[in-house]
Amino acid sequence: MFSFGKPPVTRQAWLESLARRLAWAFPEAQAKDIFADYREQFDVGKDRGKSDHEIIEALGAPSEAVKQLMEEDPSARTELLRHCLLWGAALVLCWAFAWVTFGGAYITTILWVGIWVFLPVSSAALFMLLRGPARVALEQAAAFAKSVSPAAVYCIPAGAVLAAVAIQEILLLSFLRLKVMLPENIGPIIVTSLQLFALAMALLAMWLLFRSATRSILYFPGIVHAGGAALASLAMTGYYTAVDLDPYSGLPAEIAVLIRATPYLVGLATACVFQHWVDGSKPIPYCFQAKNANWTDWQHRLAVTLLGWFSAEQTIEILEDYQEQFELSREQGKAETDIFAEMGCPATVVRDLLEEDRKARLRRKNPWPWGILCAFAGWLLLGLVQSFEWGGAGLGHYFDEHKIQIGVLSVVLGTVSLFALLHVRERAAVERRFPVEKKPTVWVFLLPVILAALTNGLVLYICQLPFGQSFYWPVRFYAVVGIEASVLILFVLIVWTLARCFSGSVRYLPATIHAIGCACYVLCTGIYCMHLDFEGMFGRILYSWFLPALLPYAAGVVLAAGVWLLIRSAGKPRKES
Repeated sequence: MFSFGKPPVTRQAWLESLARRLAWAFPEAQAKDIFADYREQFDVGKDRGKSDHEIIEALGAPSEAVKQLMEEDPSARTELLRHCLLWGAALVLCWAFAWVTFGGAYITTILWVGIWVFLPVSSAALFMLLRGPARVALEQAAAFAKSVSPAAVYCIPAGAVLAAVAIQEILLLSFLRLKVMLPENIGPIIVTSLQLFALAMALLAMWLLFRSATRSILYFPGIVHAGGAALASLAMTGYYTAVDLDPYSGLPAEIAVLIRATPYLVGLATACVFQHWVDGSKPIPYCFQAKNANWTDWQHRLAVTLLGWFSAEQTIEILEDYQEQFELSREQGKAETDIFAEMGCPATVVRDLLEEDRKARLRRKNPWPWGILCAFAGWLLLGLVQSFEWGGAGLGHYFDEHKIQIGVLSVVLGTVSLFALLHVRERAAVERRFPVEKKPTVWVFLLPVILAALTNGLVLYICQLPFGQSFYWPVRFYAVVGIEASVLILFVLIVWTLARCFSGSVRYLPATIHAIGCACYVLCTGIYCMHLDFEGMFGRILYSWFLPALLPYAAGVVLAAGVWLLIRSAGKPRKES
């Protein structure tokens, strides 16, 4: 994949081309096995006295070999599509978070947390999207020539950032300390220069991304390094355009510029970590490696795939048949990996079943309408975040005026769409018959309650402050930091429980709904707090908006309890009257 030019004519070039294509086409374990088979064919041909050219002519081009292998195993395309959609969506979520945090009017806690979190998390998602673990393993197996120059990966971004910071420090020192007269338009000139520098670093990152996708994964650390340099330049422009909004404006100008250059340090540290992984100095962490499938995981994936076409009763019958087949094979002394190879991957099993039952194709449950509805609910939640961070400008004014209704609507639409997308009733019935290993614990429900209670206590404390103290420094700062920290924790909990819903038990869904309702409540409370001066109006504020703001949280609690009861009742045998 992504290979241009003439077909390879040497053994090393042929194997390198094959390794690149296999990494994009098959899972890591399968790709390594296929690569080992082809390398063995070269060794066998060499022992028989054949030249590399003759062996290559017999094997054909790497692209044709991989194409033929994918035709023999059509499920590989489905698995590749699923992988790209999963990690592509994760990368889009990272950029959506960056758009909300980095575009805000305030340099807030969320912004600085975003700076320290965005680059590592988005880099991890991009690494997985580029099939990083598989490509590292295959490039090491193929003994890729490490010809990546450190100039573009490390030297150019480091030198550019050092020059940008040094020039600014010299100018600020000359202007502020030595009282040297500088041109009046020096500020716009510096801003323009930093913006051009950010553009150059972004173009460098794109070029390194292209090289990483087409040549070697060793180029990947340069993407992260150049991205950190670009973010640092954009952060430094804020000093010249929004000094009055900068919480570090009380510090010396030279220190403020250095603080704004910290995204580069984050990018450099992240790039160094990935450098150790891609060059083999340290093993790739377990969280990035493909997990060895066991029977419970294989059965779970098959059940989730089957529910896209079949009912819960039919799915249970099919799973029981494969359960018997698995137990019989185990009694014969076969290993799990050999049994899975005989059965095929879950997508292949479902495809074979659909070929036998043509009518089942007509029963396909189309997920797109529910997916669009779920995306709309997420957009409403994102709109509340924007209204809290940016204020009531533009569309944010509508969210500001109707925050409670929007919060309730986001919870309701999110619950309905997720209930349909996850096939909750059917999956609950299947999980009752075939239990899964991943089940929720108490803390996933308790954490939103604690954060809601802390938010309540903070707001009630502020309401009782005397006139002149409420929502002024440092009370306003602590309120904003507390609300932002709660929202960040809740968003992490929502993403984690949703991932558990898809990869583990559907019993995590009530925890997700509960966390969404709590996040909407905290955001509604934060919007009120950002736009009002209490002035000791404890009683009127308490009954006019503080209690109504609890409606999104109440909706989340009620819907979570309802979904929990439906899950518990699904699949239970009915009592005969």
